Amino acid sequence: MSGYRDRLRSIYRDYIGEPDKERDIYIGFGLFFAGVTLAVVGFGLFLYSNVLESGSTLYWQIREIALVVGFIGLPSVLLSVVVLLPVGFKTRVVSAAGTVFCLAATVILVDVFPYGWTTSEGINGSVWTISVYATGLVTLVASTGAALVAHYLERATTPAESAEPVDSAESESESVSKADVDSDIEQAMEGAELSWGGVEQQPKTKRLNLDMPDTDSDLDQTAIENSEATTTRADSNDVDDAVDGLRQLQGGQSNTDRSTGTEEQVNALTEFRNEQAEDDDVETGVEGQKGLMSRLRSLFFE
Repeated sequence: MSGYRDRLRSIYRDYIGEPDKERDIYIGFGLFFAGVTLAVVGFGLFLYSNVLESGSTLYWQIREIALVVGFIGLPSVLLSVVVLLPVGFKTRVVSAAGTVFCLAATVILVDVFPYGWTTSEGINGSVWTISVYATGLVTLVASTGAALVAHYLERATTPAESAEPVDSAESESESVSKADVDSDIEQAMEGAELSWGGVEQQPKTKRLNLDMPDTDSDLDQTAIENSEATTTRADSNDVDDAVDGLRQLQGGQSNTDRSTGTEEQVNALTEFRNEQAEDDDVETGVEGQKGLMSRLRSLFFE
């Protein structure tokens, strides 16, 4: 028995919500299943009456039972919806009034059926029965519809109200997480050296530290003033010797040919500079990646 109760409570929480009173769950589901059962039984008895001899006493008795059961079953289903849903007091009063009208119509039906159902004198029983029952049924339908609409609006507005604090909490967590990420990045970047294309920049210059012995601070100013500056111009042979010496330092072969003109000396120096630039490209490998690096730099940083 407890298993059925737990099942009913779980169904109620899934489709409706938390119940105000636990007894409303049992009363509401009881009315619903009872109403469905009575409606099915009444429909079955009405079909069974067609098999019997028309006009016999049993025929009219089965028809009367079928109508009474059907008259009670339909209001029970509508009333169960009002009981299950968390509605106000006015809605419950209106639904109770509709139920009273339906029960009154059922009493009239039992009193007039079958011989007073249709009479030629005055208002017959069918008019009374149908009028009262229709009034009660319309009242029940109105109260049930109002209960369903109110419940739908309540469920539609509740998530919207509860979504605001959730959104604010998410925004706070996002801001905190971004700050944490920024601080982590700053800590990780401290002391790190970045380079384009994975090639670290190496210094190309050397620093010379000269340790000069202590000398007398008083210099011979007269010797400096009387000294004469001399200028010398290197001839073509000296230039060729310098070029050959630089080539030997780079690992090349010594060129013993001597140039005789200024134009040839300029060409020799230009050729040497080109060879030196090519050697630098081979050693670093940066020239091969220069085009790719420039494209990436222009794509992401320009």
